[in-house]
Amino acid sequence: MRLRERFSSRALVVYFLIGIGLIGIGTFIYSNYLIQKIRQETETTSRIFAKYASGPVMDEAALMELIFQEVIQKIDFPVILTDSEGNPTFSKNVSSKDLGATAADLDRSHEPIPIIIHHAEDSTLVGYVHYGLSPFTRSLQILPFLETIFLIAFLFLGFWGYLIYRKSEEEKIWNSLARETAHQLATPLSSLVGWLEAFRAKLSKEVYEGINEDAQRMREVLEKFSRIGLPPRLIEKDPKPALLKSVAYMKKRVHKKVKFIEQYDPLPEIKFDDILLGWAIENILKNGLDAIGSNAGTITIKTYTANGAVIEISDTGKGIKQASDIFKPGFTTKKYGWGLGLVLTKRIIEDYHKGKLILKETGSKGTTFHILIPKVDT
Repeated sequence: MRLRERFSSRALVVYFLIGIGLIGIGTFIYSNYLIQKIRQETETTSRIFAKYASGPVMDEAALMELIFQEVIQKIDFPVILTDSEGNPTFSKNVSSKDLGATAADLDRSHEPIPIIIHHAEDSTLVGYVHYGLSPFTRSLQILPFLETIFLIAFLFLGFWGYLIYRKSEEEKIWNSLARETAHQLATPLSSLVGWLEAFRAKLSKEVYEGINEDAQRMREVLEKFSRIGLPPRLIEKDPKPALLKSVAYMKKRVHKKVKFIEQYDPLPEIKFDDILLGWAIENILKNGLDAIGSNAGTITIKTYTANGAVIEISDTGKGIKQASDIFKPGFTTKKYGWGLGLVLTKRIIEDYHKGKLILKETGSKGTTFHILIPKVDT
């Protein structure tokens, strides 16, 4: 069963609730982390102010000791002290042994802070502080980008899920409509077959067989519509009889200017549903005949083996304009077409039979389709 068929409205609601919950929990945890970090820095600053303000004015040595114990020892960002000549004298949170080169790297991001001692009206430059960003500060820089990316991803997945859900609901409506149509037409068709049998003795053999064949064909059409949306009945066997049946049916319903060329090489056994595969083949044949129209033309059917069973169907019609859109629902080049034939055909081949429907070529000289269904693994 495909993903969009499993994606229900309840799953969509659960997804949004989980996503909102994760965003809320993550924001709460990280916000608390930031609050604790800011609180620690505030306590450190307050402790320095309290010690400096509670008692006699500190001399220079005591003040430097206080700053060293309460500030420098507790910093978590890289810092290098140099003298006035640029020679390193102290470092913190620096792993490199080449302090001069590291200081130069730090200066590219942040201008060094000069250390100046003032004596009355004189001042003396004693060194520089070279610093970088702490892990905490760097995390604050990238946080908005991470939150934006996460939010965009969440909204994208939510929108994608909504599209899948809407597509699933549309398919349910079409499937139900197709099965209900088949159910409603089954009764009058059975009555028609009964009347045909009642008048059998009054009809010529040719007329009776023609009407009976069409009635049986209508039964198959109703069977197709009743099976839409249901799992296929895959049986492992040779696909050639099903192909011949579909070709023979179409050959009886074309004008005399159309010629059929059939080249059948042996095919491997594959798993397929007779009715669905026949429907797909007939859709492609019908499209080819419509492209030829009332003109003279040729339909060529070939079979060969290439990693499975390959059925090649070609016509000498007028080709397909906007070929890139042929598998889109509603796209049609016919005046009264619904644009569902190739869509259903592609779904039958690819979704139900795990094969490939390929538009090999199309143009003014005609169109060629390939149906590839993989052979059964032994």
